[in-house]
Amino acid sequence: RMNDWLQTWMDAGESGDAERARGALADDVVLVSPVTDQFVFEGAESVVDLLRDVFDVITEITYTRVERIPSGAILFAEAQIGDVRLNEAQFIDLDAETGRISKLTLFFRPLPAATKFLRRLGPAVARRQGHDGTARLLRATGAFLDSVAATGDRTFVPMAAPGRSGDVKDGD
Repeated sequence: RMNDWLQTWMDAGESGDAERARGALADDVVLVSPVTDQFVFEGAESVVDLLRDVFDVITEITYTRVERIPSGAILFAEAQIGDVRLNEAQFIDLDAETGRISKLTLFFRPLPAATKFLRRLGPAVARRQGHDGTARLLRATGAFLDSVAATGDRTFVPMAAPGRSGDVKDGD
């Protein structure tokens, strides 16, 4: 039974089908966001609503590794957010009675992928909830965070690359 729900979940992700994903979720599922610890998404309908927006932002999802554990599974996936490649880990807990997904804890890397995701998803979720002003604010702040992360990743992080020669001198 566990294999069926996990396969349904993975097939739904790879096809971008939120309605199909619903079949793998327990009614009281909890989704822990990869970008904030300020709140979680609770209940299957709330998670499916979120997935509709997620699948508009994240494309080309491919599961690359599945590790089964007694309480569920750890899934690894690659995907695209615009022109940025995303790596994702999903910790999945399964309901002991039904075998459906009871908890999803998500992790993203690299940082520019996470900020691009936040930049695109936040406004979409706010608009869906009828908060147009919040959507505009999230679009502006998301653009700032995304710009800082992308610039840092391209310009400053390479300065600490292993094997890099040269140093920035004080006063330079």
